[in-house]
Amino acid sequence: MMQTTPFIVRLSHTLLSIGLIILFMYIAKSVLVPLIFASLLCIVLMVPCDYMERHRMPRSIAAIICLVLAITVVFTIFYFISSQIINFRDDLPKLGQQLFDGIHKLQLWIQQQFHLRASVVKNYLNSATSNTLAHTSALLGTTFSTVGSTLIYLVLIPIYTFLLLLYRNMIVSFLLKSFSEQHSPVVHTILNKTKAVIKGYIVGLGIEMLIVATMIFVGFTVLGVKYALLLAMIVAVLNLIPYLGIFTALLLSVLITFTTNAAGTVLGVAIVVVCTHLIDSNFLLPKVVGSKVKINALVTILGVILGEHLWGISGMFLAIPVIALLKVVFDSVDTLNAWGFILGDEVVISTPGKKIFSVKKKVIKPADTSTVEQLEE
Repeated sequence: MMQTTPFIVRLSHTLLSIGLIILFMYIAKSVLVPLIFASLLCIVLMVPCDYMERHRMPRSIAAIICLVLAITVVFTIFYFISSQIINFRDDLPKLGQQLFDGIHKLQLWIQQQFHLRASVVKNYLNSATSNTLAHTSALLGTTFSTVGSTLIYLVLIPIYTFLLLLYRNMIVSFLLKSFSEQHSPVVHTILNKTKAVIKGYIVGLGIEMLIVATMIFVGFTVLGVKYALLLAMIVAVLNLIPYLGIFTALLLSVLITFTTNAAGTVLGVAIVVVCTHLIDSNFLLPKVVGSKVKINALVTILGVILGEHLWGISGMFLAIPVIALLKVVFDSVDTLNAWGFILGDEVVISTPGKKIFSVKKKVIKPADTSTVEQLEE
C-alpha cells in the first residue's frame, strides 16, 4: 500500500515554505518592488504595444513609444500639482504656527463651554496633541524615508518595463518550458487569467482614482479650501489602499484645512471626503474594480498590513495585485483550490439541517490558446 505523508510533516513543510518565501520577499525588497511595479505597468502597456506591432512596427520602437507616453502622463500630472507642492513646502512653518494657534483657541472654547479648569484642558489637549503629532511625524518620517528609494524606483521601473515588453515572448516560453507538456493547458489558463485580471484591475484603479480626485477637487474648490488640487490627488492616491487609506487621507485633509481655513470649513472637508468614499465604496469600486478582483475583506486587510511590514508604503499598494495573482494560481491548480477559496469573497450561508459548507470542485478547461503569440493578443 502507498504510504501517505503524515499531516504534521505536511504542515511543517508548508509553514517552513511560507516562512522562507516571506523572508525572501523581505530581503529582496529592493529588487522585487520595482520589478512588480514594472510587471503591472508592462501588462497594461501590452495592449497598445501589441496594436503597434500588428501594424508592422518593430517591438523595440513600440515599447519605447508606449513607455514615453506613460512617462508623459505621469509628468503631466506632477506638472499641474507642482506649484501647489512648492507653495505647501514654503508654508509649512506658517502651518505649524497656525496649528498651535488653533489648538489654543480650541482650549479656550472648551474652557468656556464646559466650565473646566484651564490646567485640566491644557493637560488633556497637550496629551492629545503630542500623540497626534507623534503619529503624524512617524507617518511623515516613513513617507520621507522612502523618497530616496522612490527616486531609485523611478529609474528602475521604466528600464524594467521596457525590458519586460521587449522579452515578453521569451518569458512566456520559459514559463511553458518549465512545466511538462501535460500541464501546458493549466499554464496557459493561468497566464491568460492573470493578464486579464491584472489589466482590468489596473485600468479600473486608474478610472476610480480619476473620478475620486475630480469629486474631491470640485468639493474642496466649492468650499474654498487651499491646496484643493494637491489634497484631491493625495486623497485619490491614499484611497487606493483598502480600508486604511481613507482614514489617513481624512486625517491629513482635516489637519491641513484646520491650519489654512476657517473652523467651519473643516467639517465641510470631512463631509466631502466621507461622502466621496461612500460613493466610491458602494458604486464605483464594485462596478469598476470589484468585478475583476474578488478578495474578501479579511484577506485584504491582512494583506495590506503584511505588505506594509515587508515593503513599506509600496507593499500596501502592491498587496491586492499580488493576492489577486495568487488567487488565479490557486483557482487553476486542483491541489490548491482550498487556498483560492479562502481568498475569495464567496459568502456561504448555512441553513438548518444542511451542511455549512458546500464546495464544488472546479474543473479546469484547457485553454484554446496554443502559441505564445495568442497569449499576447
